[in-house]
Amino acid sequence: MAPNLAQVLNTLAHEIRTPLAVSQGYLKLYLDGRLTDVDDTRKAFEQTRQALGMLSSLCTEMGKVSSVSESSSLGVPERIAAADFVKSVQAQAEVEGVNWQGSADPGVIETANHRDLAHAIAIVSKAAFDEARDAPRNVRTDAGRQLRMLVGSSDAQAALEAGPDAPDARTVDFAKGGKGLKLIWAAFVLDRHHVQTWTDMNHRASVGFTIPLVQA
Repeated sequence: MAPNLAQVLNTLAHEIRTPLAVSQGYLKLYLDGRLTDVDDTRKAFEQTRQALGMLSSLCTEMGKVSSVSESSSLGVPERIAAADFVKSVQAQAEVEGVNWQGSADPGVIETANHRDLAHAIAIVSKAAFDEARDAPRNVRTDAGRQLRMLVGSSDAQAALEAGPDAPDARTVDFAKGGKGLKLIWAAFVLDRHHVQTWTDMNHRASVGFTIPLVQA
């Protein structure tokens, strides 16, 4: 399910708070005359410049969120073999260094933009791995009636096997603070493609995906 307006606004407020506070803090130091050293002043303004750059990036990300949230359909569909789609996910920078297991043959995915969908899955997977940085970075794939991708350690994958309706399964919190608007954007993309996501309450670094397949 895609985030609601309150979740989007709460995430945006959380994300702008830090760069805004940094900018205000350094400008106050300057206006109060507390930056008397040239090097200190230069460093302060460099930090302010970087903080304002973060705010600019957030505006760009918010534009992407707005664009995908306003779309009610996938648009013109394209089809891609499930195995090729998995390769597209593997190519994303967010999942660099991940150990990939299993197979995605056979199967065909219908999508308006498989690159956006692959990127969304990679973003959510990275967020799961970040929950427990020392946990193994594994993804297992298999295709039957659906393409399934299970993210996490072997124990986490075993727990995810039970699916999104299992007693220990929980919905993924896409609006969790500190994860950025990219995760919100990913949630909308996954929702538009009818991708189910879930996590296991006993494994922080875990997330499962089921992606609809169509007949070739």
